[in-house]
Amino acid sequence: MYFANEQHKINFQRIAAKFPDVKKARDYYAACYIGAYPEIYKCFVLEKQVHGPFDWYFDYLSDPGDFAERRDRGETTGDTAPLTGQTRCLLELGLNLWNGRDFDLSVGLRSWDRELYLVALQAIDLRRSSPILSLTQ
Repeated sequence: MYFANEQHKINFQRIAAKFPDVKKARDYYAACYIGAYPEIYKCFVLEKQVHGPFDWYFDYLSDPGDFAERRDRGETTGDTAPLTGQTRCLLELGLNLWNGRDFDLSVGLRSWDRELYLVALQAIDLRRSSPILSLTQ
């Protein structure tokens, strides 16, 4: 399996330990793989996530206008500030692979560099019932 770097792999192992269902469901597996990408992983506190690595982002989506204030009051389990356009697209792909949330793949394809493109390809392949890719660094 392709990991962008060693930290990506370590983060994935941490997420898999916290959410053992990652090994049982392909959608969950792909989402956790994307959540482990270091530039996304640093956006949340793993110990505070309950259902998966994107609880914090669903919290953001529930009321984006109030999110910064809630974050500043310590009422959120993550922060969107570290996200770039590229990593936000990768995160949105993760949500799409997990629960079918709308995502415009063409936006990601235009913005991802080589590393993020490979992470996206790996995540898409992990979501398949029978993964076929053999990506390496």
